[in-house]
Amino acid sequence: MNRTGVLFALVPSLLAREDPPAPAWIHATPDSIEIAGHAPQPSANAIADALERAGPGSVVVLDPGEYPAFTIGFAQDSAANAATNGGLPGRPIVVEGTGEVRVVGRDDTIAIDQKRANGHITFRNLTIVPGTRAGVIFYRQDGARTHAGFTFEDCHVLGDFDPVTQQGVRSKWGVWGHSLADFRFAGIRAPARIERIATEHAFYLQNHCGAITIENVHARDLGRTFVQITARASEGPPGRGDVTLRRCAVEDTGLAALDDHKGGSAFTFAGRIEGVILVEECRYRAGFRAELRGLTSRGSPYGTGALVAWQGNESAPNDTLILRDVRFEFAPGCGDRPVVSIGGCRNVLLVGENEFVSGGREPALALDPVDSTGRPVSPPNGRVFLAPRTHLGGRLTIAGKEATPEERAELERAREKSLPGADSEGMESREEER
Repeated sequence: MNRTGVLFALVPSLLAREDPPAPAWIHATPDSIEIAGHAPQPSANAIADALERAGPGSVVVLDPGEYPAFTIGFAQDSAANAATNGGLPGRPIVVEGTGEVRVVGRDDTIAIDQKRANGHITFRNLTIVPGTRAGVIFYRQDGARTHAGFTFEDCHVLGDFDPVTQQGVRSKWGVWGHSLADFRFAGIRAPARIERIATEHAFYLQNHCGAITIENVHARDLGRTFVQITARASEGPPGRGDVTLRRCAVEDTGLAALDDHKGGSAFTFAGRIEGVILVEECRYRAGFRAELRGLTSRGSPYGTGALVAWQGNESAPNDTLILRDVRFEFAPGCGDRPVVSIGGCRNVLLVGENEFVSGGREPALALDPVDSTGRPVSPPNGRVFLAPRTHLGGRLTIAGKEATPEERAELERAREKSLPGADSEGMESREEER
């Protein structure tokens, strides 16, 4: 047979190796899966099995019930591990719960790695119950690998730890993630909730590689912060991509006893974050529930701070921080540090109508903050704009000293210096209307 004949003879076997088209839908119960056009099959881990059989554009519909923890993209042969490539940009796999769908873990509940490359998966209407570690964890990646296109819509991460009685599962994180790109966690039909995380953060995100969006999330009773975003050189490249937190309402963080109830400010951004950090229409309240106010270190008021941005002992500052229409409030007698503390940022824009209310002697706003010895915590900020409609229920300090009226007026005039983002991020007609 000549070469042409050999090639034609191979055509049937080559066609036979093509992957079948992804099913349009997969129906799952806690112990079975049903693929479009096929009879139901028993399953030890229905979500993992469904993800393996799904492809770009597939929709996995989950019946109400309790589902076991699962993993994605690990190099292991396990019924709980989904060996899937995921979806594609614009054509994600969608995993959607109907009714009350709970995914319950003993340590990590949903764990994602890139030993087998995967991405572009959307989860909807799930209640994620963390075990002793994370509700959702994206494993650290090296090199060019990223966790791309993961979305959580109308999902909740609900621990059961009571910080007053110290009873319940000692969960560590709500969401822990490294190398995230185009990550989104949002409440669509109603606020998403993250609650009662025992020892650390609701969101702890490191060295992101693309946009991060956290929107319409309500959180309370957290061991450390609501969100801590870092980009340490020891952990990888700088954080690249805009970070947006919008319409989030947070109450009472920093409750973990292991930190002496002083586990950081609710919104924390620490060094080498490139792009724009936008905190918009967010709320933080601390100290308004009497049952929690005993959770503090001896001789120190209850509570920590609402927001801190600093260089985090790294070699490069954050780029641009924008706060717009936020309200951070401490009850009288609460708070052991500035409500908002900002240093180590190239550009700082406090625009719209922000309100920072101190519960005591600590500043409402500290720019270029200093430590207890008077030394700067971070290199000084670059350009700073403070909108005239900023309401401060407490002092404004600059480099540790109370600002004079003239210094505040100079900050309010900074719009004339054409700060980056001024036109698009809120130095707008509302200020002209005054």
